[in-house]
Amino acid sequence: MAAGIISCGAAPAGPDSACPASSRAAVTLRDVVVAPRGRTILEVPALAVAAGEFLAVVGPNGAGKSTLLGLVNGLVRPASGTAVVLGRDMRAPGAWRVRRRVGLVAQMADVDPRLPISVLETVMTGGYGRLGLLRRPGAALRALALANMERTGIAHLARRPFGQCSGGERQRAAIARALTQQPDILLLDEPTSALDWHAQRDIMALVSAIHRERGADGGPPLTTILVTHDLNALAPPLREGHVPVPPSPVDRVACMAGGRIAWAGPLDQALDAGRLTRLYGTPISVIDHHGRPVVLF
Repeated sequence: MAAGIISCGAAPAGPDSACPASSRAAVTLRDVVVAPRGRTILEVPALAVAAGEFLAVVGPNGAGKSTLLGLVNGLVRPASGTAVVLGRDMRAPGAWRVRRRVGLVAQMADVDPRLPISVLETVMTGGYGRLGLLRRPGAALRALALANMERTGIAHLARRPFGQCSGGERQRAAIARALTQQPDILLLDEPTSALDWHAQRDIMALVSAIHRERGADGGPPLTTILVTHDLNALAPPLREGHVPVPPSPVDRVACMAGGRIAWAGPLDQALDAGRLTRLYGTPISVIDHHGRPVVLF
């Protein structure tokens, strides 16, 4: 985490523990309830995500993880409570405008290979929100999209039909699209699902590098919120030989169950066999593999 950013890694290991709200918070939730058609699906007494923090959110299906992302992205409106994202009250009129500053990499879905849109055109759509309705995409947006494709390793796919890309290539394109939005918050919803092990490692390494790079040059930091079922993706991967492994970018892990944050704290405490067993309701073990925690179930 960048110097000067509030550290949330020392959050108390109790129900709904959270980093205290501050003027540097990118997201502040207090007494928030999401209840479509009167049925409560998310209830957050307190959660603050500091600007520049990397928060991982884990938990079983139906825990409310994707709803939490929708709340931050302005797609889900809270029924009550205080929800402030990048200084904007998410219950106020026009809260949807926060989506211009929040990039979302959604869960991967099947794509028709006949879809008549190239990878470059797909990535460029990330910048449409900032253009507005009356401005057409031009050379500047194209250059930004190409730069982000270069950063994500898919510049050579610019003219390929998006539907003819592999799963890993589509995820890299989705990340490049989100970066073209020039976000202050990056949301990732299961970015490694349906990918092989090598692609999973590459995508997580890419996400980690992008998070570290933003703000390193003195610019505004990137706040990253990652939802994942792959607990082993949170720890840095082993590398062949003696090549140093960069530390995990994850500052804090929030464990969700039943629409609530059951616990939040540092990664090393989150990857605890007893805690994970209670969270998922199934026996889970955590072993040490050459200094790296590995979750088994």
